Amino acid sequence: MTNNLVKIVCVLAFSTSPAVAKSSHHHDGRQQHSYHHQRVKHRLPQADVPLDSVTCLANTAYREARNSETNLQAVANVVKNRLRAGWGRDYCHVIRTGRFVYRVSHVDRDDYAKAYEVAQKVIQDELPDNTGGAVFFHASRLRHLPGWAKPELRTASIDGNVFYRDELEIQEN
Repeated sequence: MTNNLVKIVCVLAFSTSPAVAKSSHHHDGRQQHSYHHQRVKHRLPQADVPLDSVTCLANTAYREARNSETNLQAVANVVKNRLRAGWGRDYCHVIRTGRFVYRVSHVDRDDYAKAYEVAQKVIQDELPDNTGGAVFFHASRLRHLPGWAKPELRTASIDGNVFYRDELEIQEN
């Protein structure tokens, strides 16, 4: 009986986890690609979703870049650039489907307050895009770079992260 319960729990955990799938992300119908625009197959339960855009963006910036305000601003701008490019319907959607962390626990209050303030300012256009239009980034310490990390697409290097524009956005302009 216990063995069956373990199997059921494993199946449920696997079937409800955010399975990331490659999607056909269209840019005005001209091109389709799937090598770097990964999306979540299904929606997460509403209980797991923060209620507002500032909270989603602050959580992501805090988890991805709390080492400096400049880096917080950069990561927040990556999310904003993805939203502007049509990668989601709002900040939370872009974050959930873009493989960003959007839930945090055990936060340093001062660091989180900075992240929240930066998120508010980025959303309200009070801080400039310090990434040069980037929609991707990775830690500079990576040994094996993602396929989208091409030198000609690099826009900035900020406090341990390297930022890149979207190859397809460049081709369309």
